[in-house]
Amino acid sequence: MSLKSVVLGDDREASIKHQIVSVHKALNKNEIPLKHKHARQVIVGTHKEKSCALFWSCISRIQLEKNPVISWKFCHLLHKLIQDGHRKVLEESVRYKARIEALGNFWYHLENSDYGRPNSSYCKMLVSRLEFHNRNHSIPGNLRLSANQVTALANADVNQSFELSIEMLDQMDDLLSLQAAVLRKVDNVNWSSLIPQGQCMLSPLILVILDTSKFYDHLVKLIFKLHSKLPPDALLGHRTRFNSIFRQTKEFYETSTNLQYFKFLVSIPKLPTYPPNFLQASELESYQAPNAYLHGDNVSETDTPPDERSVAEESLIDVVETGSQNSSYHMDSKDTIIEALRRDVEDARYHNERLMNEARARIEQYEKRLLQAQQENDHYKQTLDEVKGEVDRLRELTVAKGQQTVNEVRLLETEQKAQSSELNYQKMKSAYTNLRQEHIEALTKLSEVQKELTSCQTEKQSNEGTILNLEKRMAELEQENIIKNEKVQNVSSIVDNLQRTLTERENEVQELEQTVEQIKAENIKNVEEMEKKNTTKLQTILKSLFSSLCEVYSQILKQSSEDLQNALSITYPNQLVLPALRFVIETTEKAINEADSEQSDNLFRTLTFLGHYLADVLLNSAAAANVVSIQHFQIVQEQCCVVITDAIAAYSTAGNLNLKSVKEHFVKLKSSLEKLEQTCLSLPAGSSDVTAEVIGAELEQEMKRMDAAIQKAVELIEEMQKKNRATDSGIRLKVNEGILDSCNQLMAAIVTLVSKSRALQEEIVAAGNDTANPNEFYKRNHQWTEGLLSAARAVGVAATVLVQKADDVVSCQGKLEYLIVASQEIAASTAQLFVSSRVKADRESPRLKELSTASSSVNTCTANVVATVKNAQITLNEQRDLDFSHYTLHDTKKEEMESQVRILELEDKLIRERAHLSQLRKQHYQLAQIVENNDNSKEE
Repeated sequence: MSLKSVVLGDDREASIKHQIVSVHKALNKNEIPLKHKHARQVIVGTHKEKSCALFWSCISRIQLEKNPVISWKFCHLLHKLIQDGHRKVLEESVRYKARIEALGNFWYHLENSDYGRPNSSYCKMLVSRLEFHNRNHSIPGNLRLSANQVTALANADVNQSFELSIEMLDQMDDLLSLQAAVLRKVDNVNWSSLIPQGQCMLSPLILVILDTSKFYDHLVKLIFKLHSKLPPDALLGHRTRFNSIFRQTKEFYETSTNLQYFKFLVSIPKLPTYPPNFLQASELESYQAPNAYLHGDNVSETDTPPDERSVAEESLIDVVETGSQNSSYHMDSKDTIIEALRRDVEDARYHNERLMNEARARIEQYEKRLLQAQQENDHYKQTLDEVKGEVDRLRELTVAKGQQTVNEVRLLETEQKAQSSELNYQKMKSAYTNLRQEHIEALTKLSEVQKELTSCQTEKQSNEGTILNLEKRMAELEQENIIKNEKVQNVSSIVDNLQRTLTERENEVQELEQTVEQIKAENIKNVEEMEKKNTTKLQTILKSLFSSLCEVYSQILKQSSEDLQNALSITYPNQLVLPALRFVIETTEKAINEADSEQSDNLFRTLTFLGHYLADVLLNSAAAANVVSIQHFQIVQEQCCVVITDAIAAYSTAGNLNLKSVKEHFVKLKSSLEKLEQTCLSLPAGSSDVTAEVIGAELEQEMKRMDAAIQKAVELIEEMQKKNRATDSGIRLKVNEGILDSCNQLMAAIVTLVSKSRALQEEIVAAGNDTANPNEFYKRNHQWTEGLLSAARAVGVAATVLVQKADDVVSCQGKLEYLIVASQEIAASTAQLFVSSRVKADRESPRLKELSTASSSVNTCTANVVATVKNAQITLNEQRDLDFSHYTLHDTKKEEMESQVRILELEDKLIRERAHLSQLRKQHYQLAQIVENNDNSKEE
């Protein structure tokens, strides 16, 4: 024995030991994925040995039923061998499918194990896969087929392509059942793909992804080819099954894409939104095959092995590495090349053998068909010989019948001859005549027999043609019967599917109807609850607003009651009080109408204006009475106290949102105001600060100053807008822009009101001026002129104040509430100018109507300013309170403590204010009792 053979023997022995160790290391009890290096050694061993007998020998010594994890890893390892092992793995492993089926049945009945049902599904898939490759030797284990091979499969016999497509659909069903069982079990036990247990369960799905992508590609091409050869109705079952498999495969790929474990191991293909339309052949041109492949060489120990080519390369590298480990038995490069060439020769011989086997199978098939055709031909020949024999028999019968007829004629002749001696010549003549006639009849019968023979031959030929036609017809009927049976089966399967689908859809419709009814009931209930909550919340908010408003103005009116005592130090012209009183009375009447129509929002706005004007007009009425005389002052003061008492009662009622009681109290308040108006009308005329001689000039100067103040205010607001756009940004810029725009609109409305008021004054002066000088008219009507003068002064001052407060708000130095008060003050001043202007105007004057429209516009703009400011407060508060993005942990804790401190301070302040309010009410009740007692004593 040579040294080289010794070295090869030792190498093979070492390789076998290495494979045995690798199998035992791969199939361990640890719940971790199958080690790639162990699986690779087993795969390389099958290529070196050109067999998997050693693998099955090792498996026979391992008790797979002992542990579910071992069974799971065995299935995974066998799956890898089917994909990447030597080609003889498929042929040799088929003999062990009974062992795999027994293992699957064993784990099928152990549902308490986490790997029970997955092991059963895996074994079923492997058995089906081995049987598939056993029936289709031309398809390798890794399912990689070239374009020519796929074309050859598609162009083969249509029956074979039909059956192959069905088998591929079955393989897809088994693979999808396996992945469904695995994912379902992973979800049930709540395993993550990043823990070893989850990776152990999920690792075989990498091979499933590779197999399903290949089967999917082959199926699409095969079904397209079948549609070009068969009618669409015959392939309805294929399309239905494929569409179901398409949805399951798409869902499987999408689920696998979301698992972190697969992202670095395998590239998962993305299927289109809709399945291919096999009825449209042009879609095959735009079809893109799903390409699933393993990622690079940078795989971990738990990754799946690479494809067949890389396995072959690794096998050569492994042989070299194994040789390098045994340094004393190193093979030179020449032997390696010879070994590689020998393997190539064996591969080529195996390929040729496979082609020869396929050719022999085809030849045997054709020979069987030829033998069948020969048997049919012999049958037809035998039938023809039987027909010919029947014709010969008929011919013999005809000849025998003719001979019998001749014998009968001869017998008659003998009898006639025996009697001829006794008969005369006439009888001989008659006998001759009879004999001749009988001879003629015999010839006639013979000709008829010949005709019958000819007709029999013709009938034979026609029967042979009929037999051939019947055979053709029978073959056609058999073919039609086969097609009809297939159609019936397809139709029955379609009907079953449709009935099953209809039942499922009906169940789904019932469930959806129940769900819709539940949702409707819940929505109705939620809507009713939301309406109740919103109504309750709205009533609470309205009550809170009215309560706060009425409480504030009650305090203001009480303060006005105290200020009446200080009215002795104030001077106010009487002619200005009467228009203001009339305006307050009209506002009160408006509040009565709104309370009657239950318009809460309008009533709230009216009460706001009424409370503000009422406090001013009462103080001014007392001051005007004081200018006349002390005696008249006491009468007016008492009536003012009555008005304040009625107003407080009315506002207290309005705070409870009792609109019916509100109307009654405001009617009483209106009556008190009218009495006050009558009292002020009875006051004698008093002196004025401005002399009648200079009042006209003073009015003109004051109107000019008012125009200048308003124009200056407009310019300042425009400058503030420009400055705000240059300095501010974001929400602050938006808030300031809204406030300045509303102020600009208010000033524009005031400019219009002043213009209309000036036009009305000119009309009044022109209508009542008998002289050429307007000052004479102002002198004669000095009280009315003084009212206009006071209103003009108030408008100019209020415009200046509005600009100042707007500037403070924009520069973040003032409060938004001051701007609301300033806008209301300028609205009140313009209202005074409007009332003073319309005193002497004609009620039908168009300019008076224009002035009224301008006054309404000023009120609307004032309300817009108030609404804009309130929205700005809400926006800034939300920004200030909710923007915590720049806070650190320390800042957040500090802000939380400061907020708690502010809450405690406000609660303490609220308690003190409530105590103060209680003392004020107590004092008010005591003073009211004293006044009532004094009134009673005076009446007595």
